[in-house]
Amino acid sequence: MGIKAVAFDIDGTLYSAPRFNLVALPLGLRHARLFAAFGEVRHELHRLAREGGSDGRAPGDLAAFRRLQAELLAPRVGATPEEAFALLDRVIYGELDALFSRVRPYSGAEPALAALRSGGLRLAALSDFPAPRKLERLGLAGYFELARCSEDGGLLKPAPKPFLAMAAELGLAPAEILYVGNSLRYDLVGAKAAGMPVAILTRRAAPGADLTFFDWDKLVSFALGLRG
Repeated sequence: MGIKAVAFDIDGTLYSAPRFNLVALPLGLRHARLFAAFGEVRHELHRLAREGGSDGRAPGDLAAFRRLQAELLAPRVGATPEEAFALLDRVIYGELDALFSRVRPYSGAEPALAALRSGGLRLAALSDFPAPRKLERLGLAGYFELARCSEDGGLLKPAPKPFLAMAAELGLAPAEILYVGNSLRYDLVGAKAAGMPVAILTRRAAPGADLTFFDWDKLVSFALGLRG
């Protein structure tokens, strides 16, 4: 069975995370306590995803996910869950998200997306953060027929659930989707658990990946060679 679609992680895959961190540094300094606490909370939510919600706390949809996230954040920032929810909405999902209008994709990313589409492959995105508006701000939205956030189904990567939900929405078997990411812990583990071939953007070894690349032309050649 060949592939019919290529799905991309966004953060650190379609653009340079270190460059974005420089852009976001002033905001991070203004809200240092929040960003530190948010990092701890997302670590806890990723742990929950790795365990597949086995402790019974796994939220089932976006609303439940956001409530749990706010409840975990609240004691860390000395706020009520309602105050924490509003703080996340304003700073993380608002001010931080807006900064993506100041970030450009990797130089090879957009030509690669165009080449994959013209080669007959469908394109999708799956991120642990809201994806459609981010792709618009990166200037890439027009290449993707589907952009999903793992939060929508209640579990972050590396749980297989968001990968399988994306495949179902595309109407494809997981094996028909090449997933492209930059994280071994989240992208590689999650996509493999869902049954997808995986390409990892890295200059290092990535055991278990079907392809490692830093040259976008290499990704294009690999993906087109796998077409069904």
